[in-house]
Amino acid sequence: MAINSKSFPAYFALFKVTFRQMFWSRRTVLILLGCLLPIVIALVFRFVVRGGGMVNRFVPQITLILYGLLVNLCSIFYGTAIISDEIDGKGLTYLQMRPLRKSVILLSKFAAYILGVVAIIAASHLIMTGIMATHPKMEKSVLFQFGMSLRYTATMALALLAYGALAAALAARFKNPVLWGLLFVMGWENITAVPLMATAIKRLSIAHYLFALFPRYKLPRSMFNDFLGASPPSVWVALLVICVLTVVLLYVAIRIFRGREYLM
Repeated sequence: MAINSKSFPAYFALFKVTFRQMFWSRRTVLILLGCLLPIVIALVFRFVVRGGGMVNRFVPQITLILYGLLVNLCSIFYGTAIISDEIDGKGLTYLQMRPLRKSVILLSKFAAYILGVVAIIAASHLIMTGIMATHPKMEKSVLFQFGMSLRYTATMALALLAYGALAAALAARFKNPVLWGLLFVMGWENITAVPLMATAIKRLSIAHYLFALFPRYKLPRSMFNDFLGASPPSVWVALLVICVLTVVLLYVAIRIFRGREYLM
């Protein structure tokens, strides 16, 4: 069934309300504190550490470790909130009384989540990169460092899409989606990253394909070999898998969301 063009203002209003609520929620305060942490670390590192090797490895390593953790947490907390916040706040009752399609409701809120979280993390990463880019021991130019920051941000945006879609599907299906989401990103994803794990098992994780897209600048090749296994996917295959996974998971979330009656 086609979407009535007269409903677009309502969906856009829902997008704006969701976007505004993101920046006034308690979880956003925690995420902002988390995004502030690498900036503080970079400031200390900038004026204390003088070794060229450590300076040039700082941004890639803190992006992989600290920002990777932030992306996982943002995906689960915000992705599950797309549905669970409306149920807990009784907003879903009001939305279901309006002539709005559930599928577009979910997609409007998902778009607000992606735009808001990417903006927060991208701003934090750009500031952190700007602090380190002026260090006298940096091998590359400032423009190169900011270009790398954009590449890191693009990879993190893909991770937010894939994990966010997974979190939305979990929120549509389960009563405690945050717990299931954390078990997946902190449990299964870490298990498949174990160096001795078979490559066939590694391919069953989202992180396997995201890591194939992660820039390898100043990171040890052995780390990629451990995470990706003996036959890593190409960049285009990894990108295709992430996009297909996102679409499939969003489709699953929409099907469950449309067919399920939520008790208020």
